[in-house]
Amino acid sequence: MKKITLLFAALLMLSCGSKTGKIASETDSLTVDSVVEEAGIDKHSEEYIRQRIDTIYKTVGKRTYDSNGNEVSYIRNPFNRDSAYCSQRYYALMQEALQICNENDDILYDYDHWVCGQDWSDDWSCKVAKIYELTDSTALVDLDIHNFDDLKTTIALRFERNDWYIDDFSPSKDGDDDKKYLRDTIRRGLEMRNGMKQDLSEYAE
Repeated sequence: MKKITLLFAALLMLSCGSKTGKIASETDSLTVDSVVEEAGIDKHSEEYIRQRIDTIYKTVGKRTYDSNGNEVSYIRNPFNRDSAYCSQRYYALMQEALQICNENDDILYDYDHWVCGQDWSDDWSCKVAKIYELTDSTALVDLDIHNFDDLKTTIALRFERNDWYIDDFSPSKDGDDDKKYLRDTIRRGLEMRNGMKQDLSEYAE
């Protein structure tokens, strides 16, 4: 418990900035990692995972301000949350599906998997409800999300690069999850691409 308290104190110092007035940003992960390691924090503890998810979701649905003091909505924030907080394999799958959709003039998502909806309410919030099936490399987390209404969703985590990253949104026992959707999108896109190539080949003949 003392170690967790030390972590929270260190994170609070980072969030408040230094004596020079520099504000710690979401990209200060190396500094946070070094503090965690020095404090001897167990990254596989439920306390740490809960704090990690809170950190990931803390700015989702919120409005921030750019360097000129102008209000910037969550959706227009240039910070790439998918790249920063998703596992490498999930993000690679997403990028491949996105490329296929761009080629076919299609849309990959008609909703935002971070806010669990197409829009987000001013009182959007997220709270970790349960952490379970925890192993050395994987974990499941149930989230209570408020976005106009109270919602429940689940994310799958993967431990890589010395921390926890989101490996899937809405994982399920039957495999009907985001990764399946991305794979199906890629498959359909490749079939369409190959079909177009076949049509062009036959036309050339």
